[in-house]
Amino acid sequence: MRVKFEDNIASDTIECWGITVVIPRKHLFGSCREERRKVISKKICEKLDEVLPKIERDLGEIFEIEVSLESAWIRYYVFRLRCFGDGIVKDYALNLLSPNSPIKSFKDYERTIDDVVSKFPRNVAKPMVILDDTILQEWVDGIPLSDFKDGDVIVDEEGAKRCIPLTVSLLYKLKKAGYVYTPWEDYEVMLRGDDIVLLDLTRFKRMDLKDEDFFEFYFGVPFTSPDAVKPNPDPSYRLYWRGVSEKDYFGTSREEYVRLFLLGVERVCERDEFEVIRKASKIFLSDCVGLR
Repeated sequence: MRVKFEDNIASDTIECWGITVVIPRKHLFGSCREERRKVISKKICEKLDEVLPKIERDLGEIFEIEVSLESAWIRYYVFRLRCFGDGIVKDYALNLLSPNSPIKSFKDYERTIDDVVSKFPRNVAKPMVILDDTILQEWVDGIPLSDFKDGDVIVDEEGAKRCIPLTVSLLYKLKKAGYVYTPWEDYEVMLRGDDIVLLDLTRFKRMDLKDEDFFEFYFGVPFTSPDAVKPNPDPSYRLYWRGVSEKDYFGTSREEYVRLFLLGVERVCERDEFEVIRKASKIFLSDCVGLR
């Protein structure tokens, strides 16, 4: 079997939100491109020995694998494995822990992953193999939510508006199952047809999130991390928001965002639950010092 490595596996940058982002130096696999290519290609070849049997059970005999870098940051790298079998080509995601990753072992998340995947099979990128420093995962064909932005600017408002209630409905169902998905990043979420698919299996956390806290906890998703838009008494916060377009944070105007957020909740909850969240949203928004 031949393994072909694309030139970008040793890159020290990644494309996201339509811009080039530099990978922090402490999370690179070497100080120079040649060293990174050598380390990464060796590590992937070692991991292929462990995950290939699972791929071949899915595809049959594999004749060639093309490896390319899809994303990388402080937690882990994602490589696309394009596998060529007998008359069939299929992609898989191979996740490798970054150097100095805050994640100690993927296996620490295995029980949670199994439970979430069993309850939300259409909304989670399914794992095939979980090792300490590696996850082999199904490849999700769809639109990363980060692609709705060019830099910090929303470029497809109608598409973005469609994603808001879809995302909130999923997050509320996840809450009902006893989980949250955090920290939130739009590049770790895909739109596949009419389904929102969560990619990062390490972001599911057990939490008894109350209905009255749901709106505040997720206010900003799916295009902005909730931490970026929480109220802040600092006067500079008000000055900052004075020059920021609401659409580029929320995907649409704040008023429309709130309506679509609550629509996503209403679709999947009981009337009394919805009323709790609706009232909590009014209290939360009345306390905001920015975004007015």
